[in-house]
Amino acid sequence: MLIALAGCADSAADTSADTSGAAEQTADASPTATTAAATVFGPTTGDCDATAATFRDVVSANPDLADPALEATCAGDAIVVVSNSIPDYEYIATTPGSPNEVEQTFTLPTEPQEDPDPSPDDVPRLGAIGVAVDGVSIFGPTEGTGGDVLSLVGALSECGSHNGPGAFHMHLFGWADGVDCLYSAEEVESGDPILVGWAADGYPIMSGLVCADEGCTSMTQLTSSWQLTDESAFATDTWSAHSYVEGSGDLDECNGRVDADGQYRYYTTTTFPYILGCYHGEVADGALPSGRG
Repeated sequence: MLIALAGCADSAADTSADTSGAAEQTADASPTATTAAATVFGPTTGDCDATAATFRDVVSANPDLADPALEATCAGDAIVVVSNSIPDYEYIATTPGSPNEVEQTFTLPTEPQEDPDPSPDDVPRLGAIGVAVDGVSIFGPTEGTGGDVLSLVGALSECGSHNGPGAFHMHLFGWADGVDCLYSAEEVESGDPILVGWAADGYPIMSGLVCADEGCTSMTQLTSSWQLTDESAFATDTWSAHSYVEGSGDLDECNGRVDADGQYRYYTTTTFPYILGCYHGEVADGALPSGRG
């Protein structure tokens, strides 16, 4: 079963998952995790070596492609991630061509600084917004048409990724039973925090499927607070098609929250913006590879 080709309402959640927590979210809910269920979290910022260690020792999963290459090193107050853009999971062709080696460099701050005035306008409409733990670029919700990536039916694999004119990249965090993705379905549904990657501002991006109780006997999918308010623009301008409605979901405008341990984290969602809606932190010049839109 397709668990989360995020954003597809008909196949966004495993039927065994308990999503009642998200359904009961009220307009007064705060995007801050303080419940007893939220006792285990993902990585924190501030330790360059620890952040660099979250990137994988990638190995080939595709005999017909070049071997993946990834290096994450500390340089002053930054983590420098250099990748050749080849995934370390099975490539499923949904668009023309096969992934080629494209060297890309991401320079992420060790200690991110909050942006006093975050804006959705700062999120690139095309090109990378962050990097996954296997070195593959993470893109936003927009496709080359200007519309939502899910308006192009079949463009993405079950893993939420596809090949593009610039390089292979992912738009959504997807997984499915029996499919080799960034993580297996068993890993995602284990209840342990799943680090998808890092945003350009240095904050972690986590899977939005989280434990619903302290014993993790059931799971719940965190929900976005962005709502589809103009369906007619979904396929042509997905950002204007959606509006942020504070408190309507579990997460803030940037698609993240401050967890009970005080760390800000983004969480993937099954609806727009899928990864992030704005940068919670400041993005330095040169943080992202250029010319790969």
